[in-house]
Amino acid sequence: MQPQRIAVVGAGAVGSYFGMRLAEAGHDVRFLMRRDYDAVKSGGLHLSSHLGDLSLEAATVERTPEALAAHGPVDWVLVGLKATAIPDIPKLVGPLLSEGTRVLAIMNGLSVDEEIAAELPAGTSLFGGLGFIGVIRGEPGQILHQEFGAINLGHHGDDPHELQRGVDLFAGSKVEIRPEASLLKARWEKLCWNIPFNGLCVIAGGVPVDQVIEDPPLYDAAHELIKEIVAAGNADLEAHGQSARIDGPRIAHLFLTQTLGMGAYRPSTVIDYNNGRPLELDAIFRQPVQRASQLGIGVPMMSMVASLVGKLGERVE
Repeated sequence: MQPQRIAVVGAGAVGSYFGMRLAEAGHDVRFLMRRDYDAVKSGGLHLSSHLGDLSLEAATVERTPEALAAHGPVDWVLVGLKATAIPDIPKLVGPLLSEGTRVLAIMNGLSVDEEIAAELPAGTSLFGGLGFIGVIRGEPGQILHQEFGAINLGHHGDDPHELQRGVDLFAGSKVEIRPEASLLKARWEKLCWNIPFNGLCVIAGGVPVDQVIEDPPLYDAAHELIKEIVAAGNADLEAHGQSARIDGPRIAHLFLTQTLGMGAYRPSTVIDYNNGRPLELDAIFRQPVQRASQLGIGVPMMSMVASLVGKLGERVE
């Protein structure tokens, strides 16, 4: 693939990390920033990573989408926003779109693709990315990559030719891309980690994952949650007429084993909770429960977690 022109909207830890890796691979990457704008404009954008440190000393960075659009059209918009910011997509992404621009939303949650598509012009090719990565922001202009770093990538519409375009975008980069023939399946699989560990870590007081995974009753609760999520996800796949299914024992073993090795890692929902920011309650917790209810699947553990996290989220908001 020829070098692409890419705008990163939502250049927090996740958006900045993947944008920097694309720049490292030779693409023309431009960043829309708020908090870190002054630091990056004057001192560059810097990444500390076990996969190799990286500095963009003269990163193209702007405060507004209109100013970013003034640098010329882009081939891709990489959206690293939280699901709570989906209503802002028309004003943040709209000015950057031209004919043929593709949108990749690296975002957690069940129904986010449909919600984003509704905010974009008809015919926009939309991709969903599930980031499996431990990355946080440090001081302004500093990104700290702790572990992992892959994207499970799907296309909204499951178009295999478009999906390949997304895979090709990251060719030659340090980002592992795992193409997903079913974006719906990929989203339910990611929820198998997000709901148990974002949820239980918040309920336990905003603690890191080691305090959940190393506590036998909470470990068992996480395992039971995964079983419920798998049941709901497979029922949803069947209802959509898809043949793909989630392998419950495999995904439970994978996520529980991986989390045992993550140490004192705090998931994004925990960071938001501890900092008094809005939580992604609907996308990660409530919508999966609602969908399970519509399908007639009993999910008492998921319902309890959604309710408790919701109550705690209302307190911090």
